[in-house]
Amino acid sequence: MRGSFLSSPWSLPVRTIGFVGWFVWQFIVTSLQVVSLIILPGKKPTPGIVSVKLDALSDTELTILIALITITPDTLVIAVDREKSEMFVHGMFVNGDAEGFRASLRVTQDRLITGLRRNPDISSGKEAQA
Repeated sequence: MRGSFLSSPWSLPVRTIGFVGWFVWQFIVTSLQVVSLIILPGKKPTPGIVSVKLDALSDTELTILIALITITPDTLVIAVDREKSEMFVHGMFVNGDAEGFRASLRVTQDRLITGLRRNPDISSGKEAQA
């Protein structure tokens, strides 16, 4: 991402709008999953709880991440341990694939960082602080 327009501070409005659009789509998809659970007889959720390592997020970024995960119909943040840099998230459709669920939460965290920070650098695993 270094050296491109999308990594520059000037692209922040574009990246923020892109993140909001992506999140709205994710919200719609998970809402439809929950609706299908209610409408279709015999379909059962396969819930689970996973721990997710957090990047060096500011308090504001962490609060936004927790709010976004919690308002999504099939997920809920149960606890956050700032000392260990991890949070525990309950998901309705984990389906025995904790790593896949954890990866989807990681994508949300990475996209949030890209959408909110002036100088994101998530490709190297280290984020530039805004």
